[in-house]
Amino acid sequence: LGCGLLKAGSLLAPPLMLAFASSPLSFSAPALARPAAALRGAASMGLAPPVEKSQALPFAERPAKLDGTLVGDVGFDPLGLSNILPIEWMREAELKHGRVCMLAVVGYIVVDKGLRAPGAEKLVAATSSFTAHDAAVQSGHMWALLLACGLFEIVGAGAIASTLNGGDRKPGEFALTGGFDRDAAKLERFKLAEIKHSRLAMMAFSGLVTQDALSHGATGFPYF
Repeated sequence: LGCGLLKAGSLLAPPLMLAFASSPLSFSAPALARPAAALRGAASMGLAPPVEKSQALPFAERPAKLDGTLVGDVGFDPLGLSNILPIEWMREAELKHGRVCMLAVVGYIVVDKGLRAPGAEKLVAATSSFTAHDAAVQSGHMWALLLACGLFEIVGAGAIASTLNGGDRKPGEFALTGGFDRDAAKLERFKLAEIKHSRLAMMAFSGLVTQDALSHGATGFPYF
């Protein structure tokens, strides 16, 4: 009897295994066919193809004006600002703030490590980066900084106006390439590196100053 059941089971096993193996395919086949059917249906009705997703936010649609023409564009615009402001103006602002923050991170650290500007050694010798603003206002050195920043803004305003009025100038360009423009591929790599470092520096400086402010400038470098 046992041999008979075993023999019967062995005869029934292949059909049962085939049934279990084919059952998932029977359910998945319609699911696999749905996207193709949906695309054919959309094409037959004259509908637009599915929109492209953002590289930075794969769950969101890629903003229309962030089409990849700008270096470092990954479709990140969760607030939709590119639909409100000129994209060239926004890139100009991004590069300007990024360049300032790259300098600021270095400057903030070297001042806390003891470096002082020429002529300011005695006046602000004991000043930290956290208290440097108030010290510069009291000593009068802030006027020199304001003059320098004002000159840069005046020069930059004309360049930005040229870009916004349809000129050939690209956002952030001031013909200061250091000779790297001779190799177009290398220049593009440097531009990508600059925008990445700019974004990192903006976040880093915000975190650095916040961390230093928590102790009112008492901890100093490395600020923890």
